[in-house]
Amino acid sequence: MKMCRLLSLVLIFFNFSFSQQHSRPKNIVIMIGDGMGLTEVSASVLSMENSPYKKFSNVGLSVTCSLDKLITDSGAGGTAIATGYRTNYHFIAVDTLNRPLTTILEHAKKLKKYTGVVVTSSVTNATPATFLAHIIDRSLDNEIAEQLTNQDVDVVIGGGTQYFLPKEFGGIRTDTLNLLNKILSKGYKLYTNPDSLLNSETGTRFYGLFGSECFPPASQRKYTLAQMVKKAIKELSKNKNGFVLMVEGSQIDWTSHDNNAVEFFPEMVDFNDAINTTLEFADKDKNTLVVVTADHETGGMAIIKGDRDGKNLKFAYTTKGHTPAMVGVFANGKGANLFNGVFDNYMTGRKLFNLLDPKYKFK
Repeated sequence: MKMCRLLSLVLIFFNFSFSQQHSRPKNIVIMIGDGMGLTEVSASVLSMENSPYKKFSNVGLSVTCSLDKLITDSGAGGTAIATGYRTNYHFIAVDTLNRPLTTILEHAKKLKKYTGVVVTSSVTNATPATFLAHIIDRSLDNEIAEQLTNQDVDVVIGGGTQYFLPKEFGGIRTDTLNLLNKILSKGYKLYTNPDSLLNSETGTRFYGLFGSECFPPASQRKYTLAQMVKKAIKELSKNKNGFVLMVEGSQIDWTSHDNNAVEFFPEMVDFNDAINTTLEFADKDKNTLVVVTADHETGGMAIIKGDRDGKNLKFAYTTKGHTPAMVGVFANGKGANLFNGVFDNYMTGRKLFNLLDPKYKFK
């Protein structure tokens, strides 16, 4: 009898542990620090008071190669995370035969969840495009903008108004399409001023498009990525079925392309604040998975000098391009333990899909 009771307790404990480890989150927030390698994270931890990375109890490493190249770009790198498939350099959520790959935002809509994207680049830039469009070349911003307006996404925040407007209205489109009017005709609210968005009662479907190409650098703007993320989450969390949100600290990458350590710090602080805002929501919500990663590393950054307390850090760079260095994957929330270890970048996408919908089948 005692043995039976002991066996029953063991089985109960095992089932509880299994369900805890593999329970599905209601909400998923995917946060991508574009170009943010391990040295960039190290610089944050060493020197920034707002650095969130020690708050994560589950940490993995992602191999970032594209399907056809050792060194990836944000198109192929973002596609791996957004779809769970590797693809070729510069491709946007399509396979090597130009066939669309289902994105996690598209599948979330099938599950009646809200979806959103918040970035500091143009919303047509490579990383957000991999969640919002399907095209063989990341440089086709006008086509990506048109595809985006055909998507059933609930919240879109970023730059890039020039790709939504014809030349006679200040854009660069060579056709006659005014995609901002199309957005309005579909029932979205549209904000082209950050203050108007932050001070509004938006409803659940809106675009916030600030800047012809992108947000100003973090060091030059009064509004923050964290504020935009907080606004997006406020609206997306109104859905009883949950939401999936992608957030990108886009301009971290640009500072490393320029080997500009001075501008790197404000961009990392801006992204860190957005992570902290998201973690605060998740801590209160208790049903949100937060995954922070990067599509690739940029610049081959190394810390070569500094004080013991992390002040006065000095950097060296090995390139103005990307590198194949692994990037971190930091996770908190239900299912976060799945992101421990070393794995290929497309597995980040597959783990996210499996937590969103265990019945989803990859080919």
